[in-house]
Amino acid sequence: MTIFKRLPHLQHNLDLLSGLIHKGQRFLVTMHCRPDGDAAGSAIAMGHILRALKKDVTLFNVDLIPDTFTFLPGAKDFVHELHDTQFDLCIVLDCAEPRLLGRAFPADRLQCPYAYIDHHAVPWQDCLVNLHDRQASAAGEIVFHLMNALGVELNQDIATALYTSIITDTGSFRYTSTTPDAMHVCGYLLNTGISVWDICSHIYENNPVEKLQLLALVLQTLWLSPDGKIACLHATHDMLRKCRCSGALTDGFINYARSIRGVEVSIFLTQLEDNLCRMSFRSRGHIDVSKIAARFDGGGHKNAAACNVSGAIPAIRENVANILHDILHS
Repeated sequence: MTIFKRLPHLQHNLDLLSGLIHKGQRFLVTMHCRPDGDAAGSAIAMGHILRALKKDVTLFNVDLIPDTFTFLPGAKDFVHELHDTQFDLCIVLDCAEPRLLGRAFPADRLQCPYAYIDHHAVPWQDCLVNLHDRQASAAGEIVFHLMNALGVELNQDIATALYTSIITDTGSFRYTSTTPDAMHVCGYLLNTGISVWDICSHIYENNPVEKLQLLALVLQTLWLSPDGKIACLHATHDMLRKCRCSGALTDGFINYARSIRGVEVSIFLTQLEDNLCRMSFRSRGHIDVSKIAARFDGGGHKNAAACNVSGAIPAIRENVANILHDILHS
């Protein structure tokens, strides 16, 4: 397989992780809670790659895989409780910060070392291997390189998962994360004969009616800062209950706020508990929202980040809007 231009700076850790995988037998594969397309796709692909090497694999997440991604071959293999915690290695994908594994992640019961595969702004410190590339379009792009380093042959199941990873994290090749290398990788994936239409129709044109009903309520919460540079939407417990939706169905709603002319940063708040919200950010590129999320022990990329914040929605929105206002006008 072609050696990509950036690959040399990953080679040491690719070799190190490949050696650990070949040496081990039992692997735990996980990713951040409330998984998106990159998290689900890269983890599922990792599972297929390890099984191709005849390894024992447990796919785990504290949350269910969103319906949008259950079409992926292997999505139904995830477990959400760990009874056996004896593994040779835990491979964590697409998780900017350990806390984003979720409060129910059984870190205290795992005795194995960790390997981290991601493209977020800050690599983990407490890992045996950090396969980290900020220039990669998605965690799935890095998994593709690891697959090659391991000598695993690309097949349609792996390609479908990796294509889902890359297409969702590049916004269908609209975001600045769309690089020549990302397109190069996708060319290899398409050569397996996967159907772009089938994948995209599952992701973008297979919404339950409840999601549209929830969207109608969410759009009514639109808040704009006086200068028009910050937009915020939110979903409360009551709204989710009324539409019989989980918080996962709000995925993508934040982009409606960012699409408003003049908006530089959009915010989406999902009420998790009475006094706890999941806060997501999207930026047009002038503001590094991963630094804002880091103030609240979260993380992400320059243009997309998230964190959990305690408090009521109006108070959280006012606090964050003030922080962003100071940055935008500094």
